[in-house]
Amino acid sequence: MPRETEDWVHALYVRYAPDLYRGAKYRLQDPELAYDLVQEVFLALLDHPGRVKDHPNPGGWLWKTLQHKIAHAVARQGVRARRETGPEALDFLAAPDRPGSLEDLLPRQLSPRDKALLKMAYEEGLTYQEMGRRLGVPPATCGTWLHRARQRCRRYLTEPEGGYPYET
Repeated sequence: MPRETEDWVHALYVRYAPDLYRGAKYRLQDPELAYDLVQEVFLALLDHPGRVKDHPNPGGWLWKTLQHKIAHAVARQGVRARRETGPEALDFLAAPDRPGSLEDLLPRQLSPRDKALLKMAYEEGLTYQEMGRRLGVPPATCGTWLHRARQRCRRYLTEPEGGYPYET
């Protein structure tokens, strides 16, 4: 490999490897696997340096390659988990006989406003502007309310049965 190419790859490694590692570690929650995948990305770069050197955004190529490697690693982990546990151990994940509405899935402790906001966002797919017009409040207020509704929903879904009464 020409010295110029080695210097170029080294410069890319110095610039992007720390961020690639942080992103992979956050996504995978496994520092060793994250490190391995970042190394695989740069090995792929070494396999095709000419193709990447002509790429308009080599950093973007590195990130996209890492995304593919992460997706492949996650899929491999899922296959391994299914193989180790067997299909009967995952029966609790089976889909219900009939699809329910979002209302059926939301924790009962949520306030009516929180339920309405979550339904507008996820069932109807409304933007903050559309929700704001419907509710007569600024879009930023809708964003804040929706964020808090998501937090409460997450908290109630992880609390033991009973949880907290809804907040207004």
